Amino acid sequence: MPLSTLRESIQAETGILPTSQHLYHNGNLLPSDDGSKTMTDLGIADNDMMAVHVRDMRVRGSQGRTAQATASSATGQDPELIRLQILGDPRLRAQAQQQQPQLAAVLEDPQRFAQMFNENYLREQRERAERQREIQRLNDDPFDEASQARIAEMIRQERVMENLQNAMEHNPEGRSIVLRD
Repeated sequence: MPLSTLRESIQAETGILPTSQHLYHNGNLLPSDDGSKTMTDLGIADNDMMAVHVRDMRVRGSQGRTAQATASSATGQDPELIRLQILGDPRLRAQAQQQQPQLAAVLEDPQRFAQMFNENYLREQRERAERQREIQRLNDDPFDEASQARIAEMIRQERVMENLQNAMEHNPEGRSIVLRD
């Protein structure tokens, strides 16, 4: 079956215009400009799972903004696109399970994933803003030794966390426990 026929079937079922459909197979975006390619040409076999992502929500204007659109506007990122990328890449999925197991546990539920993704983003923003407020408060009195000591400690902690994160990303095999008798 040509990809264009699949897009037309999706439009008939959902009302989403083919120009607004972004089809994914194994986490990879399928070409939208060439409707003459068949699903076999693209390596899509029977019973393969595909995903449809709607980028232009105006085609469904009568429904208003969805939770998905709200989540992407709050973070500046599209949680559904990130979810599809994680689902399509076994390495990303393993990394998500190691670093954020709660988020990895809801990968199969798009709404729950978007909600949790957005909550994590907002929590990180609040924590970052709180750190900035504390640094500003401490910098208000540059000659206070206690304030300067606290700023130095905060910077040290931030660097330790950054080094730990870099080590986990770039040397995952280095995280092993050594037991001695």
